[in-house]
Amino acid sequence: MINSQEQSARESILLVEDDPQLFTALAEFLVGQGFAVRRTADGREALAALQEEEFHLALLDLALPGLSGLELLSWIKTNSPRTEVILFTGPEALGVADQALRLGVYDYLPKSKMTLDQLQAVVARALERRRVELSNLDLIANLRRTQEELTLHRSQDLIQVRRIGEALALPRTWGQLIQGLVNLIWESLPFKILGLRFRGAGKGMSREAYRRQPGLKEDAVAGFKANLKRLFQLAAAGAPHTSEEPLPDQSLSQILWGKAQTGECLALVAGGRDTPFSPEEAELFQIFILQGEAALRNMELLEEIKKLAIRDGLTGLYNYRHFWELLVHEIMKSRRYQSPLSLLFLDLDNFKIINDTLGHLQGDLVLKTLAAYLQGGVRQADVACRYGGEEFLVLLPETGLEQAIQLAKRLRHRISRMAIPLPGRDLQVTVSIGAAVLTPHMDGGALVAAADAAMYRAKQAGRNQVCGPEPGPAHEEPGGAAGDGAP
Repeated sequence: MINSQEQSARESILLVEDDPQLFTALAEFLVGQGFAVRRTADGREALAALQEEEFHLALLDLALPGLSGLELLSWIKTNSPRTEVILFTGPEALGVADQALRLGVYDYLPKSKMTLDQLQAVVARALERRRVELSNLDLIANLRRTQEELTLHRSQDLIQVRRIGEALALPRTWGQLIQGLVNLIWESLPFKILGLRFRGAGKGMSREAYRRQPGLKEDAVAGFKANLKRLFQLAAAGAPHTSEEPLPDQSLSQILWGKAQTGECLALVAGGRDTPFSPEEAELFQIFILQGEAALRNMELLEEIKKLAIRDGLTGLYNYRHFWELLVHEIMKSRRYQSPLSLLFLDLDNFKIINDTLGHLQGDLVLKTLAAYLQGGVRQADVACRYGGEEFLVLLPETGLEQAIQLAKRLRHRISRMAIPLPGRDLQVTVSIGAAVLTPHMDGGALVAAADAAMYRAKQAGRNQVCGPEPGPAHEEPGGAAGDGAP
């Protein structure tokens, strides 16, 4: 969401729309949000505006006089790639809108279904992604400037700094980043043993990595690891960024260590040997720690960008586009291993009444509460997604139809008994759920359509119901098992 009027006032939006009534309503809304809005109703006028200045965001109608929204999108992605683009489409242009997504548009909004709340949320997410990407670019630029300044002082050290900077700037997993940092420091400074302990923000984000010289005694290795653990605890408690710690009664009498911390991520790097470290070695080690910290920050930014791309901004569940990517992957896996794959289609009952009587803010709270329950109410292997509006999907790998229907019944029952705390009252809601299983001749679209149709039958049956496939000939599951009909 937009953080403040002060922040949005620094962000400019180009609004290109040839419907006068919609044009005026959108312009007044965006100006009211504090944005600097430049307005035009013609494609060629919009191109002239883009050539004059760089906008943070362009809102384009797909069908425009002069130049089409698709032609403007192509020009922007070639000449002003930092400008995010959102398209307004009509129902007949969804195919072109899908093409626009492949060309780099951030999102598109069907004009017939668009609300100001939805527009505000999409604009906020698009601008937030732009801020994150620009921050990432500034970080890399600052890193490069730091490397260039070092060339004036020490050419030999610069070679090592450049190696670690270039290596750690590459996209990688957390594990690769950690092992890469250890390897680069090991190759640059003479240690008998080098280790790293890492704790990240996510679950299971704890890792260790080590390098050691051949022939180092096991008791020395065990003592070093114990001290690395102790130093990690000191770092987590706020000890100085780098220090040298003499360790008496050990063959590794000298340890050089430093911490790299960004957000909730903490890495502690330590190297040991039996001779003191020179000031130059300690300084170079410090440079590596700073580079490692920049790499951690860069990795966090990349993770945030990925999250923005695949997560729904309101509920935090996977979004519509990422669901289809996951569905293709799960269907391929189901075919390869001959395992069942089921899908639940959930629709919140009477959600329009909730919005109309309680307001959209309370409606959003209901959706977020329901999404949080779905996330915690399914198995770890299951995937909950927001399909759109008040519709949700749960993808169930290695799950037959009967098992899927039983899960749907449990979800329906528990949701109907769940109290959603709203200001001044608790609200109870119900859902209608359709269940479907992948059959040999289905593709992803057919599986979603089957679950959607089952959900629609649950609505017709009075809502707060679970339905599976229509009664009739048995529905084959992978492996030959027959699916159950509607309960």
